[in-house]
Amino acid sequence: MRALFATLERWADRHADKLLYSFLDTNGDEVERHSYGTFLARIDLIARHLGGRRQFQAGDRVLLIYPPGLEMIAALFACARVGLIPVPVPPPSAHGPSATWHRLRHVARDCAAVAVLTSHDCQVTLRRRINANGETVDAVDAGMLTRATWIVTDDLLVADGPAPVGAPGNVFLLQYTSGSTSDPRGVVVTHANVLHNCGLAVDHEAPVTVSWLPQHHDMGLLGYYIYVALTGGTTYGFSPSSFIQRPALWLETITKHRATASSAPNFAYEHCLRNGRLPESTLAALDLSSLRYLMAAAEPIRPDTYRRFLQKFARHGLRPESFFVAYGLAENTLAVTNYGRSTLSVSKRKLAHGTARLTRNVSGVGVAAHLMSCGKPLAGNIVRIVHPERRVGLDDDEVGEIWIRGASKSPGYWNDPASTRQLFHARIADEADDDGEYLRTGDMGFFHDGELYVCGRRKDMIIVRGRNLFPQDIEAVVERASPLVRPGGVAAFELDDDGRAPVGIVAEVSNRNAMPDARAIAAAIRDDLGIGVGLVAFVAPKAVPRTSSGKIMRYRVKQMCLAGEMKVLWQFVQKSSGGEKGDLHDSTLSPLAALKARYQLTG
Repeated sequence: MRALFATLERWADRHADKLLYSFLDTNGDEVERHSYGTFLARIDLIARHLGGRRQFQAGDRVLLIYPPGLEMIAALFACARVGLIPVPVPPPSAHGPSATWHRLRHVARDCAAVAVLTSHDCQVTLRRRINANGETVDAVDAGMLTRATWIVTDDLLVADGPAPVGAPGNVFLLQYTSGSTSDPRGVVVTHANVLHNCGLAVDHEAPVTVSWLPQHHDMGLLGYYIYVALTGGTTYGFSPSSFIQRPALWLETITKHRATASSAPNFAYEHCLRNGRLPESTLAALDLSSLRYLMAAAEPIRPDTYRRFLQKFARHGLRPESFFVAYGLAENTLAVTNYGRSTLSVSKRKLAHGTARLTRNVSGVGVAAHLMSCGKPLAGNIVRIVHPERRVGLDDDEVGEIWIRGASKSPGYWNDPASTRQLFHARIADEADDDGEYLRTGDMGFFHDGELYVCGRRKDMIIVRGRNLFPQDIEAVVERASPLVRPGGVAAFELDDDGRAPVGIVAEVSNRNAMPDARAIAAAIRDDLGIGVGLVAFVAPKAVPRTSSGKIMRYRVKQMCLAGEMKVLWQFVQKSSGGEKGDLHDSTLSPLAALKARYQLTG
């Protein structure tokens, strides 16, 4: 598939000296850069080294394990250029290292990687991690570290002679899913998928973009490094940790370089809205009027967050038409819908029974749920709402599973033919066979006035007495019920039938010495949603397992909590099954510790 490389080369021929990528540190100073010409030269150099190694065969999988920067992007294109299949994975992190290593081992085994491309510093970190834990090479992963060829691309400075492994194959890369509801699976992304979705997602030529999104994740990698290179644009990038440490850097960079496009998940907008996060000097100098495309995606955006961010930054040039919500997933390469700006207030009771019934209630407490539109399907994406069991199409305002077909749809999961048949070759019962096969997304939603509203993941859904409840609704109640709960650190899940009330809660606390009131939280959930709570567990900040892209792994939280693997600061369980108002009792702390926690005593 030469078309993708031909597109990149065409832009390089047109303006070889134009800036393609600039990577910044936390202070906003440039630490790496590539013009179109130097980027193609770097791709060519790495490709020649890979092609000169006779042990590689076309179609071999190669792990890319790099810290944030530009070398991984060049290595990815180089692999694809010689017919190897790149597999980007996040490097081991100081935050949640066990989850990172679990993912790394799983991906290496699943794709049967024959090589690892990495940086010098990252290789040192990987080796140190093995030695520090007393792990043998085989214990980490025999296929990855014993049989795999390790190549530190930092050391590649002089190109070898032309000895290509093979022409670019049909597969451009394997994009492993976030693993929020199961172990990550490798989505096969073809050259044709990338070119098609790029044409849908990028709405103006030569965009100037700013991104701190993870580079191994589809929205960051495709949206801000690959698509930008294919449309003649420029990306100013920096690491997610730089954004967390100094969120002002994001908006300052947009202002400084007159950026036209950027994207972020809901938590990033909330991060910028917190008191004291943005210095007054930064706010005074902001000018966001150059933005044509400020997208919220990757996780459900809260209407209140969207509204407050727009209100706060409208005075700094942010235009309502430039700020919108989108929906996408790796299985459809990236983008599905876009340009959502509307909010619906719907009956919680009706929504739990599968219907989106509009309500005029504006409080949202106990009666109404407020949902943000994800916009209309992009041209070339056909999106249907389907009953997940009966497989029949549903009408507007009926909640069902979101199904998609079009040229952006991936061929399937790597090395998983059963899931590929089940999820990528689905047919709607009331459509003709020649209408095509759909991707079953596992997401639940509905259409209203032609726009898609996403309710949540089907696997995460909690079913109580025939009602379908989405965990994010429960989690939002928990956060509202106590200021001592850490925002974005709550996981709700369905408990097994063991005589307790149906819902379990694990919540991170902001301060280890100040426990929230579990009874007040349980009462708030009962009053707002009409369901009982069988378990409330408080854990330390950052203790809730997350995917590499920051999504809470609810299934893993449940596994760890019920197996006693999670370090709990304070835990409450229901004493008996007699009614949903059953008492909660502390099952973790000593009486003195419980007394101190109850009244937030620190002495």
